Amino acid sequence: MLIDSIKQFFFLDTESSTKGKNNHFQQSALRILLVLTLGIFSLSEVHSLLTSADWTLISINTAYIALLCGLLFYSNKYTKISAALFLSSIVTANILLLMLSGEFYAKIYALVSLYSLPLITRVLFSFKASIFAIALNFCPFYLIASQSLSNSQNGGVSAFYFQLLTFVTLNIGLPFAVSRIIKNLENNATHMSFLYRKMNDNYAMYEEFFENTGTPTLLCDKRGKLLKANQLARRLLSENPKAVFAGTLLIDWLSPINSGNKKSLNKLAWKNNLAECTLKTNKNKTDDKGIVYIEVKKAPLTQYGHVVLHLQNTTPLRAIQQELANTLQTNTRLTHFDLLTQLPNHRHFCQQVNQRINDKAQHLTGAMFIIRISQFKLLNKQYGRDSANKVILDFSNALQAKLSDQAIVGRLRGVKFSCFIPLGQAYLLPRHLSTLIHSVLPSQIMVHGSALNMDYQVGIAYYDSDGKSAEELLEHCELALEYSNSSGRFSYYNQGLESKLLEEHSLGLSLNQAIKNKEIRVWLQPQVSGNGQIRSFEALARWQNNGQFVPPNVFIDIAEKLGMLPLLAENLIHELMNTLIQWHKEQIHTPIAFNLAGQELMNDGFFALLMSLISDHPWLSEMLELEITETSPVMTHPLIHKRLRSLSQYGYSIAIDDFGTGQASLGQLIDIPVDVLKIDRRFVAPLPHDQRHIDIVKSTIKLAESLNMKVIAEGIETKEQATLLTSLGCEILQGYYFGKPSPLSEWTDQNHAKAKALRMVY
Repeated sequence: MLIDSIKQFFFLDTESSTKGKNNHFQQSALRILLVLTLGIFSLSEVHSLLTSADWTLISINTAYIALLCGLLFYSNKYTKISAALFLSSIVTANILLLMLSGEFYAKIYALVSLYSLPLITRVLFSFKASIFAIALNFCPFYLIASQSLSNSQNGGVSAFYFQLLTFVTLNIGLPFAVSRIIKNLENNATHMSFLYRKMNDNYAMYEEFFENTGTPTLLCDKRGKLLKANQLARRLLSENPKAVFAGTLLIDWLSPINSGNKKSLNKLAWKNNLAECTLKTNKNKTDDKGIVYIEVKKAPLTQYGHVVLHLQNTTPLRAIQQELANTLQTNTRLTHFDLLTQLPNHRHFCQQVNQRINDKAQHLTGAMFIIRISQFKLLNKQYGRDSANKVILDFSNALQAKLSDQAIVGRLRGVKFSCFIPLGQAYLLPRHLSTLIHSVLPSQIMVHGSALNMDYQVGIAYYDSDGKSAEELLEHCELALEYSNSSGRFSYYNQGLESKLLEEHSLGLSLNQAIKNKEIRVWLQPQVSGNGQIRSFEALARWQNNGQFVPPNVFIDIAEKLGMLPLLAENLIHELMNTLIQWHKEQIHTPIAFNLAGQELMNDGFFALLMSLISDHPWLSEMLELEITETSPVMTHPLIHKRLRSLSQYGYSIAIDDFGTGQASLGQLIDIPVDVLKIDRRFVAPLPHDQRHIDIVKSTIKLAESLNMKVIAEGIETKEQATLLTSLGCEILQGYYFGKPSPLSEWTDQNHAKAKALRMVY
């Protein structure tokens, strides 16, 4: 401790020379000289006090010692002044010794001290100041040299040369040599100062580069001990801004993934260029969602043996990867499965079936069938989309529960479901296969707590007689499905269906063009009373294609499938209205009944047309009657009931055509404002020989009378049928016996001559 204090006192800042601080060097030299001089004079003072009684000399020594102490005390603050006063004191003391002392050695000391003055001046001041001191020393040298030469007889010449050698050595040689040394030291100090500044600049640049690399970076030794961490790394590894990183280990901050050994992180970091780690979190935190994933990349420094580690927070990247994986899984489900039922979609179903077909060891043969839920659009409108989707879901679940594990079930689209089942030889017969399929179809589905009866159409094709791949079998099932109906819900594919479909397609194209060009004409068939007098007409549609008449049931069915019925009905009603307007002007009061299949009334535009016609022509209530075909599946739809009530309130007369053969029930006869019941021809044809049919017709007439409805019997072809129906109370009769349908033009030609001749007031 004492030695360090002494070194600090005499040598001050040991780095001052490297920084080019000359004042520190001069201050250190001054202190050394002052202390040495003070020590010598202090010893002299002690010696004088012990051996001499010359108080004058003692007083001078005491004053000089005091001066030296003062100079030493102020040497730190006033270095130049203290040095100048020190030199002045040396000069003064030595001159006084030369002049006053009679001792030989005292003069020698004074002379040597004066000759050493340039050296001391060079050390304490500049080279120029030492030159000035050298020049001043020529005066004492001249005086001493003159005295020596004057005593030439007593060896003065030798003394002169001795003094000259001493003068040159001490006054000239040593100052110049020391000046050279000091100059070299100053140059070295300047160069060292330059190198020191450059080193500091480089260090600051490397420090800034390390701090601003743009990535979290750590500097470690080979043992995993952290030497340095930039700001990004500190922020990444700890939320505490005051956290200390230097001296800690890498394993204090990071944990390797899938490893419980703490040392493994070091091995992973030093032996591999890439390591996956997790940031250590609070030990009390157990939620996996708080995990931060860190990727560690190694960059070794071969010269120093250290390692630079670049860190990257891969947590967002992992989240994106997880989201992409979930998206890929979702896309896979969207690509291969139906979202609602989770059944294979068309493409995936075909892949599974083709795979099963290729593995022929699994079965001898098989059957493909498509199930279509009937009237589902009506269910959708009646119960809403959510309830309709529930019906689909419940149906798919019930179907899968009843089928064997060997069956493959898929959802094609909408309300179509596809099934492929391996078969034994016993089920190759259609009636056996139909029984099997019927047994797996759920007969009822619960909707809002109520049982809903299910109705289906099924198209069936056999593997491999009807097709050798899933795609081909599905296509043939679709063909068979096109020809299934309420009376034959199970339809089997055969090659004739393709020809029929092509024919229907061609006919559909022609029909579409004919409807747009208004080529379908209105024909009239009379409806007569018991004595044969015409009471009304039924308007019938007739289409002549390429010179041949197409049966009405054929082209009406095609038009319904194509959705063209509303446009066809609009064309026919406009044609019919032109005739009715003329008949109204001619006072021809014979009503005409116009057939509607139901699809027309579901069309908002056609319904608005009917409402506007009777609003513009109130007399239509007595001239135009609307017939609703009971076999139409829309008969049970609430919207149809609502619109029929509106039409009835506006004045239209409503008739139920083909009563007893379709969807109507006694309850619906109350809901629908029916004015006329038409007995279907299938009940009339067996008359008068079938008693059961007589009873049915009789009960129908009684029912109509009880509900205050008129009755029309159609399909009468013999006199016996007409006589029997009249006797049973049927008021109006229609059939070939009274007249076949004829073009409307027959009743309008020659200024409506035929209509006028048979005019009857209705």
